Amino acid sequence: MSALDSKTMRVMRKIHRWGGLLLAAFIIFYCVTGILLNHRKFFNYFVSKNKTVYEVPVSDIKIMTSFIDYYKKQIGRTDDPTVIRLREGRTVEFLYGSHGRTTYIIRPEDGVMEKIVKFPNQPLYWLNNLHKAFQTEISWVILTDMVSLFIMVATITGLVVLRYCMLDFIMLFGGVLILILGGLLWQ
Repeated sequence: MSALDSKTMRVMRKIHRWGGLLLAAFIIFYCVTGILLNHRKFFNYFVSKNKTVYEVPVSDIKIMTSFIDYYKKQIGRTDDPTVIRLREGRTVEFLYGSHGRTTYIIRPEDGVMEKIVKFPNQPLYWLNNLHKAFQTEISWVILTDMVSLFIMVATITGLVVLRYCMLDFIMLFGGVLILILGGLLWQ
């Protein structure tokens, strides 16, 4: 009975070791990106801006406001939309709220207007907001940063402490390659 337990333990250790080596790059990547997402406002949302100012002819703002007011009357709203989009020169979209929570799609040529209202699917919407630090309690941000740092330290020290054979290096290298390929395919 003890021989079976010893053999089972050896197999479990090998699975844990090889799986850990294969996943080490993913774990570190996940932790680092989680911390960056928690503080994306600090990093200007990972966007660099280049501002160029051009002179254009002065025009009458009344033309634009009359266009917007015309469609606001059809929609039945008095407040200004967050975003106005023109699609293919045929469709006008008025987006209200965060990420177009309420969207009006108007097709003047067809005489059709659609109203789309988005509702959050709970609990997935709530879970998604946990990665939005500007909408989350600071205690949660600190806790997740600390857990991510702990996981990274545990992963890196595990990589340093263990004795390796050639298969271990192959698995670790394979995990890094898969991570790089996944990053390239993501773009």
